[in-house]
Amino acid sequence: MGSGKYSALAGAISREQRLANIATNLANVNTIGYKKTRMSFESLLRGEQQTKQANGINYSRVRENFTEFTEGPIKGTGNPLDMAIHGDGFFKVQSQDGMKYTRRGDFHTDQDGTLLTGNNMPVLDNGNAPILIPDTDTSKISVNSLGEVSILSLDGTREVIGTIAVYTINDNKNLKRESDTLFSLKEAGQEILTEEPSLAISSLEVSNVNITEEMALMIESTRTFESYQKVIKAYSTLGQKQDELGTVG
Repeated sequence: MGSGKYSALAGAISREQRLANIATNLANVNTIGYKKTRMSFESLLRGEQQTKQANGINYSRVRENFTEFTEGPIKGTGNPLDMAIHGDGFFKVQSQDGMKYTRRGDFHTDQDGTLLTGNNMPVLDNGNAPILIPDTDTSKISVNSLGEVSILSLDGTREVIGTIAVYTINDNKNLKRESDTLFSLKEAGQEILTEEPSLAISSLEVSNVNITEEMALMIESTRTFESYQKVIKAYSTLGQKQDELGTVG
């Protein structure tokens, strides 16, 4: 009987972790460039082990936390420094603890003209250098779908002053999730410069979290968690009855 109680406890813990995962997704439903996370589960004992060692009782745990990199909806903003990546790829930025990758494209400039992300990290070009924009009216700044940043003079001439780099990764599983829409490259990861990216200018990619889907998962997980709680309570009640019977006579 104890094995069944611990099996239910393992299931309840797994579903509690899944609910925390769903809550994080819902909290970031409006975060620019956010990618939702998912969980997969596994049995601790399988096949003959489960039959002989656990008397058919199944113990479960979280097998993996992973990120879904599907493209989120793209919405227009009218801001010439906002941009979204069509298809695969990431912007490369400089954080305090190294270079990171992000899909967040709500860019702006600081007082020195450095192009920054919405969380104030320098956006890098294909040489890993920050992009500097001269002190000028932003209406004279132009960015094309290839990421080329240009200054438009009053006489209509165009001067390219930098190119926003877009990279793909040899396998997105080689990206480690960091805070605030950022990812770092694992040891096996390899970045690949995209020669001709496709950027949507004056637009932003919003979170790929689907509220309806997350709410359905939350309801399902909550019901499953409550079922495990009832099983645990039932085992506790049976244990108490066994103790009472053991004292008779």
